[in-house]
Amino acid sequence: MKRELIIQLLRFGVVGSTGFAIDGTLLSLLIMLGLNPFVGRLISFPTALMVTWALNRNWTFGATKHAHRKGHFQRYVGVQLFGMLCNYSTYSLVLLTIGTEPINVFFALVCGSFVGMFLNFTGARYIAFRT
Repeated sequence: MKRELIIQLLRFGVVGSTGFAIDGTLLSLLIMLGLNPFVGRLISFPTALMVTWALNRNWTFGATKHAHRKGHFQRYVGVQLFGMLCNYSTYSLVLLTIGTEPINVFFALVCGSFVGMFLNFTGARYIAFRT
């Protein structure tokens, strides 16, 4: 593997972990405030998306940070929306299968995030932040 790709994968993992922590923390807070886990995720994910876009743009794929910000953001959101559909579908399927108890919500979040991670890296590298 090329050195640049390895560095990007590692950085993407750090950024993804940050996004996961934001998504999970906000989702937990929203559930504690009475939202159901399906609606809560529709709020927590876009919040995490904004943070990961900024971090990926400036750190993971930093070579492209001087390019047109609006174009990057639009492509990134497009890639992330596709990843989110796969992520949310997996999340929902797991919850509908095993129930919405708090530990199950966390497990569903992990499963959905795992599925989305691969799609999102590929899309970010080759579509959103292409040089």
